[in-house]
Amino acid sequence: MAYILKNLHFIVIHVPIAMLIFSLVFDILAIALKKKDWHTAAVLCLIVGTLGTIASVWSGPDMPNPAVQKHELYGKITMVLFIVLSAVRLWFHRKKQAETGRKPAYLAVAFLGVLLVSYTGHLGGQMVHKEKGPMRPNGQPAMQGERVMPNDSAPASSSSNNHAPASAKPSP
Repeated sequence: MAYILKNLHFIVIHVPIAMLIFSLVFDILAIALKKKDWHTAAVLCLIVGTLGTIASVWSGPDMPNPAVQKHELYGKITMVLFIVLSAVRLWFHRKKQAETGRKPAYLAVAFLGVLLVSYTGHLGGQMVHKEKGPMRPNGQPAMQGERVMPNDSAPASSSSNNHAPASAKPSP
């Protein structure tokens, strides 16, 4: 349980990334294919994605690192934008006015939101996946938060599980 709480941000972050992108995709498909029901799928994705964004911002680690602070700032901007988009869309839906997902202004702001989600995810990914990321001495990726010994100080082992990654060149 402690592992889940410690890594909650990394677990829930994929919900808003997927749902908010698919919300826009479903609205565009609804217009292109003339399928009004697909706007309903877009609304559901928007609501789940917005709730996921709130959970992601809430669960993000608090570190005095400039990279984390920039990622956090863009995460909060994204969260506020999608809270506003969700509120506007639900308000129009409740008033039974025209489907908001068809409006060019809404679609433009939703597209801006998708760009924000993408950029925020990119910033987070840069922190987590530096080049190959931390690697174990046996060439396997390390788990989040795992301490890894440098490869040159790793003890040699005859275990068949301790092998170099496929991309490593054989030693002369």
